Amino acid sequence: MSRSLCAHCKFSLSTCLCEDLSVLDNKLKIIILQDPNEIKVSKNTARLLTLCLTQCELIIGQTQADFSILENLPIASTALLYPDEDAILLDDKCASTKAFTAQLSHLIVLDGTWKKAFKLMQLTPALKNFKKVSFASIPQNRYRIRKAPREDSLSTLEAVAHSLALIENADPSGLYQVLEALNNKQAQFMPEHVKARYQAK
Repeated sequence: MSRSLCAHCKFSLSTCLCEDLSVLDNKLKIIILQDPNEIKVSKNTARLLTLCLTQCELIIGQTQADFSILENLPIASTALLYPDEDAILLDDKCASTKAFTAQLSHLIVLDGTWKKAFKLMQLTPALKNFKKVSFASIPQNRYRIRKAPREDSLSTLEAVAHSLALIENADPSGLYQVLEALNNKQAQFMPEHVKARYQAK
């Protein structure tokens, strides 16, 4: 039996986050490419970004054919958030990094597990047209209710919030507040032994 969902935030009625949403008027447009397997994940944060950011678009797909939007993005002022040896580190304060981030207009973000994100990269050659950006230092993970296989894993919401803070000096506190609300509302339905595993992180 399917759960009843809130018509606005698309979370279950028992975990509706509408009263916790706040809107950030970002200038950098966020383009989220989402693996289809993430759509039904109850703890997925990508759709929260579409509700909390004035400039955000979410596209669902698995191959380049699904992401025609990439053909129309300006290559020089678009970056792909993806850890790589040649990635520009957004928290690097050098002049060249500041000059690059100052002219950015779009940021592409891959939403899915590490394995799914890697697969999206392999099946979408157009992503290679854009310079990659990443972080030298990963902020503390605030997403307490979802296990990740890597120490440096961030939820999509956290990665975007940190990027906006570094690129356009935006205040991400509203995004973190809705994430905390998601943590709390989802955790209330977890069995105590499951909740204890997350609290032990």
